[in-house]
Amino acid sequence: MRQIVDTMQDVLRNCSTVLDVGIGTGRFACPLTEREFQVVGADISVPMMLKAREKGLSDVVRADARNLPFRNSAFDSVLLVHLLHLVDDWVNVVHEVGRVARLLVISLVGPSSGFRIRQSYLKLREEMGYPLGRFNEAEEGLRKLVAPAETRFVGEFSSEVKADAAIASLEKGDFAISWDLPLDIHRRIIERLRSEYGGKVFMRTDTFEVAAWKPEQLQRFDQVRV
Repeated sequence: MRQIVDTMQDVLRNCSTVLDVGIGTGRFACPLTEREFQVVGADISVPMMLKAREKGLSDVVRADARNLPFRNSAFDSVLLVHLLHLVDDWVNVVHEVGRVARLLVISLVGPSSGFRIRQSYLKLREEMGYPLGRFNEAEEGLRKLVAPAETRFVGEFSSEVKADAAIASLEKGDFAISWDLPLDIHRRIIERLRSEYGGKVFMRTDTFEVAAWKPEQLQRFDQVRV
């Protein structure tokens, strides 16, 4: 985590104000605030906003990322992490973050290899007639569609993944990929995953990079919704 924030700080070296769109619990806003950035958080979820405020983040507003309540170029930079896969109208979100940023829009991107329970879940829901209608590739997918003005390598990290723990997390609804499914379909998928992967341990490798786009790149972006 420290390496990621160190890299973000360097990329944001010419910025003082940051809008964290989809601030969540303040995972990135907190360390950036500690490093003297003026961070404003925006989130549509009141429970998430409350958690961020509990961590001492006072500048948090309830807002829809598809229609941000800020003037054009209101912030030096915008932070966009783990959001695009959660919304239906993700292209409009891309336009909005480009609109309110003056210098940069940054995100955490990078490919993953090895065992990914998400991909197995998505494959099964599609087989059962419920393909995901959102942009599952999220910010990494945006990087593939719009080449960033700058990309900084952070590191490559390998970890052990216990399938039972990953499936239990999915079962509880910790992943947005299950939120729109009928409960009986969700349960059938979980049963299939346990049957195939239960008790197994896998390795996973994640590559982390910080990508930065110029606001005009995202304002001009015109991609059909996928």
